[in-house]
Amino acid sequence: MQIWLERSTEQIFGNARPGKDSPDILDIHAARNSYASAQIVVRNLEPFTVEKINVRRIGARAMRRGSKVRIFRQEYTTYNDRTAYPDKLTELRGGKAKTAVKAHCAQVFRVDFYVPDGAKPGFYQYAATVVTDKGDFTVEISLIVHRATVNPPAESAFGHEYFFNTQLLPKKAGVKMFTEEWWELLGHYADVMRELRNNTICVSASLLSAAGSCKLPDGTYRFVWDYFDRYVNLFIDRGAARGFTMSAIMQSVEGKAVYAIGENGKGVSYDTFSPEAEEYIRALYTALEAHLKEKGWDKIFRSHIEDEPHTTEGWLWADKIILEAAPSIVTGEPLDMIESARVICETAKWAVPRINVHDEDQSVFKKMIGRGGELWLYSCCFPEEAWWLNKFVDLPVIRSRLMEWACIDVGAKGFLHWGFNYWGDGNSLYGFNADARFKGDGAIVYPNVRRKKLDLSARFMNTRDGLQDADLFMQIFASDNEELKADALSLLKRTTGGNFTTFSDNSALFEHSYGTLLHIADGLWPK
Repeated sequence: MQIWLERSTEQIFGNARPGKDSPDILDIHAARNSYASAQIVVRNLEPFTVEKINVRRIGARAMRRGSKVRIFRQEYTTYNDRTAYPDKLTELRGGKAKTAVKAHCAQVFRVDFYVPDGAKPGFYQYAATVVTDKGDFTVEISLIVHRATVNPPAESAFGHEYFFNTQLLPKKAGVKMFTEEWWELLGHYADVMRELRNNTICVSASLLSAAGSCKLPDGTYRFVWDYFDRYVNLFIDRGAARGFTMSAIMQSVEGKAVYAIGENGKGVSYDTFSPEAEEYIRALYTALEAHLKEKGWDKIFRSHIEDEPHTTEGWLWADKIILEAAPSIVTGEPLDMIESARVICETAKWAVPRINVHDEDQSVFKKMIGRGGELWLYSCCFPEEAWWLNKFVDLPVIRSRLMEWACIDVGAKGFLHWGFNYWGDGNSLYGFNADARFKGDGAIVYPNVRRKKLDLSARFMNTRDGLQDADLFMQIFASDNEELKADALSLLKRTTGGNFTTFSDNSALFEHSYGTLLHIADGLWPK
């Protein structure tokens, strides 16, 4: 039996073999109020069964109350290139594995630690024993806790937004929207998003129509806020949100129509530039701003308008109406064309270019930042070339973590990704189906229909850890310590080079960079 440890940023396939120096003792570093993980790999010349994974503390030092240790089994999905990619993770309750492993095949188990705020810095040692039908095998993990402390996601200066499908689970799960079961499941979503640090939550106008909003016979609108308020409060109460974004109301890309609430709450569309479209936009955003101010939420809401506009006339027209109706609501948009970006960034206070659009002409966005605007970045299927950072299943998983470093490096204050739970219909370009072109791009979690919950992924954990890193960078750059800021900036330039193509997939190199980041961030905290 072969057993060894790998770092969380390594992508371990079923054909993995131990390297010359593959360790059975591994040090992993962590800030306080953060997660950190290591991977256990087992392989044998004959078939075997893993019965259980036991993780126990060794040595006298114990973590303070609130710490957690979870164990996950790495699952593999085979695509049309005949490769079984590691991504989905199944949590093992009580460490019970019951996993049959074929001869000459590697199986990965991930040990995930949560270090609570206030934990004492220092070394915490753990032994992980893999119980198999061939015997028991043990590896050791040393968790090195630093003084650096990650802010709660709701308090982080770095934003992250995932679009998600409010269907929540596939239809076969039988969870109908806006039932109490749906609201309970939405609470689970909020908990998962809090762990992911997805702290900017999209809000759809469907919450208004489902609650009874409608267009009245006299042409005015009645907006009912019951579902809207319950939805917003749910994410706030669970510590999952620092802000919210209203979803786009215009037809994406072409911008030829405005989607509105009609009579009896049914959806209707109006031609862009029409009086009916303007009346709806003005009524919606006037009422929205008034309601947000009444609730004390006016400082935490933004809005998208169209999503990836390929022309700018409609977007600018709608933005002008919103500015007049609701001047406190900042608008911004995912931009997938530099031509649109050049026009919109002349006036926008918030821009979200796709990473390749940003790198095509960074000066556009630097000028916007110089005028006081805020830059976020996003990816959505494209760019698909192998030399870009992206979140596909068939790219090295370390890129999900490096994405956040690159965002910080270019001066962004947030990242957006379109696909939290768009699993596809079995024929999609972006799902987990075998012939998907953009493998896994539509989702970073997996549906567990039987248990009516979400299963996590290796990309999820690397995104989470990258967002923890981003928070530490934001703390450093907000400090008055010029030496620490210079060191952090130098570290970024060495790691991601000021763009989204200059990076290394080497986990050992990244681990050194991460250790350096923690050392720099430690300087913000007293010894």
